[in-house]
Amino acid sequence: MKSPLQIRADLTSAMQAVLLSEFQLENYPVEVIPSRNLSFGDLACNSAMPLAGKLKKSPRLIASVLAETIKTSIPQIEKVSVDGPGFLNITLSSEYLAEFTVAVAIGGIGQFIPAVGAGKTALVEFVSSNPTGPLTVGHCRQAVLGDAVSRLLQSVGWNVQREYYFNDAGKQMERLAESLAARYLNLLGGSMEIPEGGYQGEYIKHWAEDLRKEKGDSLEWPEQKVLFRQYASGRAFVLISDDLKLLGITFDRYFAESELIPDAVEAAISSLQEKQLIYKDKEDPRKLWLKLSEMNRPDDRVIQREDGTYTYRMPDISYHLDKFKRDYDLIVDIFGSDHIDTCKDVEAVLTELLGKELVSSRLKTILHQFVTLVRGGEKVKMSTRAGNFVTLRDLVNEVGSADVVRYIFLTRRAEAHMDFDLEVAAAENEDNPVFYVQYAFARISGILRKISDSDIVQVKEPEKLMSALTGERERNLMRLLETIPLRVSAAATALEPHRIPDLLAEIARAFHGFYQHHKVVDFDNIETSAARLTLCLAVRCTLNDLLTILGVRAPEKM
Repeated sequence: MKSPLQIRADLTSAMQAVLLSEFQLENYPVEVIPSRNLSFGDLACNSAMPLAGKLKKSPRLIASVLAETIKTSIPQIEKVSVDGPGFLNITLSSEYLAEFTVAVAIGGIGQFIPAVGAGKTALVEFVSSNPTGPLTVGHCRQAVLGDAVSRLLQSVGWNVQREYYFNDAGKQMERLAESLAARYLNLLGGSMEIPEGGYQGEYIKHWAEDLRKEKGDSLEWPEQKVLFRQYASGRAFVLISDDLKLLGITFDRYFAESELIPDAVEAAISSLQEKQLIYKDKEDPRKLWLKLSEMNRPDDRVIQREDGTYTYRMPDISYHLDKFKRDYDLIVDIFGSDHIDTCKDVEAVLTELLGKELVSSRLKTILHQFVTLVRGGEKVKMSTRAGNFVTLRDLVNEVGSADVVRYIFLTRRAEAHMDFDLEVAAAENEDNPVFYVQYAFARISGILRKISDSDIVQVKEPEKLMSALTGERERNLMRLLETIPLRVSAAATALEPHRIPDLLAEIARAFHGFYQHHKVVDFDNIETSAARLTLCLAVRCTLNDLLTILGVRAPEKM
């Protein structure tokens, strides 16, 4: 059978052919969109109105000519009307909707999602928290967002690599090592203080106790600085990877900043020097500045300090040059909104070195806003270094489900600030968005258990489905399922996984309404029950496929 994408393509082609034959207008863009009002039809097209001025003809006349062609050339269309000043309203045939529903009930919705990324590769970088301690709630949002973007791209055919970049050569790691040393020496009766800007969490104390058990009492600072740093970063990575496993998230590669230093960074600096985009500090020539003000950025930035170490922008630039050398078709960066200036600076440099067309076409950046955790109507304060923070693990344990955490984080667009309400997340009612969706799946699973020993079996002939399902709610549910593949594809193109929970909520709402108004299991009416069972199966498959994109389970019992 033809997919929703092919139906839209047929409509567009048919109308463009008419515009060419009747009005000598070649390759005019015609847009077919879902109808905003189902009482008029399933699809709509308003292309006749902007054409009126161009062709010096009435928009209703143009629309009427287009309508006649659609009616006669596309069998999946049942009715076409011209309304208002020149709107085309298109109704899909019952036969087509029934055929589509049967196919989804048998093989799921994924078979109809356009594989727009087939044969292409994508790199998605996310989390990228420095190994200085456990992941916080803020990191949790980015982890969920990055994994959902990756899964969404995979659903439309992309070959996706997930990558975690971490700073293991900067000042933060030095402060972490010194913080651990202070805790270790304190255990021995010393009075070393945690450095300014250091880390004071309880986890540092536990690491110090374990380090003492492993290495004894002979370690000194700064003589064993490297050992303290390696031990602290190693313990932090164990924490981070364990936290991510709670959410079912794994990475294909962990990329360390130290892999870039010094060779890749020095090569990038040489390329910038060749373009005369670097200058020496007037007071201290050992310090190097990047001429960002010549790249439409507001301020120049120091990229190398007087002691020879690099500021974080320079390794970031080198890292992105490395990404482009690996020749991905799409590179997605996911950062917190506090990285906005850094992202723009890096992109400006990449544009100078690689060209605007290449960078703009391949590099996409998603900046997410931060999370406010709310408990009992009060905000929970979070501070990583002070040790007064809520970790990803704390959140999952309090809510009781990684599914809930993942789903709720994806109900808001990345650019929107989020209040994560712990009471809503823990609720087992309609206030909890994932509960509402999962309950629809579980309800259908319950129907399957109920009829397992009966004569009610899935309908595989579209004709039987079409003749039995004539109610408005039944048709609307089939029509809704038919829109899902293209809406998933649009979400993937826009890199907006928050659209998937919107789709799931819409499907669950339509299904619950259908279930409340129609008796699905009626042993006195086997044919109608079998048709409704098939529609339920199509909904179940669609819910399962969409929840899979989000990395959320579809439970059979609740």
